Amino acid sequence: MSGKVYFISGANRGIGYEFAKQLSSIPSNTVIATARDPASATDLQELANSNPKVHIVKLDVSDESSFDQLDDQLKDIAANGIDILISNAGVAQSYKTLLETPKEKFIHHYNVNALGPIFLVKALYKYLQKSQTKQIAFVSSLAGVINDFFPFSTSAYGQSKAALNYTVKEFSFELESEGFTVVALHPGTVSTDLLKTASAWYEENVPGFAEALSNYETLTPEESAKRQIKIINNLSK
Repeated sequence: MSGKVYFISGANRGIGYEFAKQLSSIPSNTVIATARDPASATDLQELANSNPKVHIVKLDVSDESSFDQLDDQLKDIAANGIDILISNAGVAQSYKTLLETPKEKFIHHYNVNALGPIFLVKALYKYLQKSQTKQIAFVSSLAGVINDFFPFSTSAYGQSKAALNYTVKEFSFELESEGFTVVALHPGTVSTDLLKTASAWYEENVPGFAEALSNYETLTPEESAKRQIKIINNLSK
């Protein structure tokens, strides 16, 4: 879709950066891209420097106080609203079994992957209400799907994504009467730094992991973002 205002969380690298890059390639689009530390997001900075329709916003979805700073950053660039929110920011650093995973790791994954997206919608709700489009897309994971269980322990990560999937369902119910369209997306098996780190650990510690992973198509961040954008662009109520 063209002529839309997109808000993308976690756009400093990987899939999030590709969302920002590809969506901003349409001149009529405005892209608001977040990073925890904009100064160190060099690729995103280069994109914004080359395209005045790309705006970088500082946001840490694990820090509730960070959401309080959004209005000051959005008052000029999103005065007329936000059409499409892509909640992409997430963390995947949990590979051990439930019995081996410490409480702190569960809490961190829940804060980022499950609670962060809720507070993000809460912070942007008034901007999304101004739009006729009213779309929210959450980047989730097959690891959080219970009836199609990914056959390896992901403990805190899988649980947090399952909680996110419940959130998506509940938002779709709660916001339906206002004309919102809310979806969860599986990005695929994507060759990001997170996957490389996880794969290295699994291959060393879990027999048969490499063979099992070969059953899943591995995508580049560019291809994953492209396919997800196609889904978002073709959404109907």
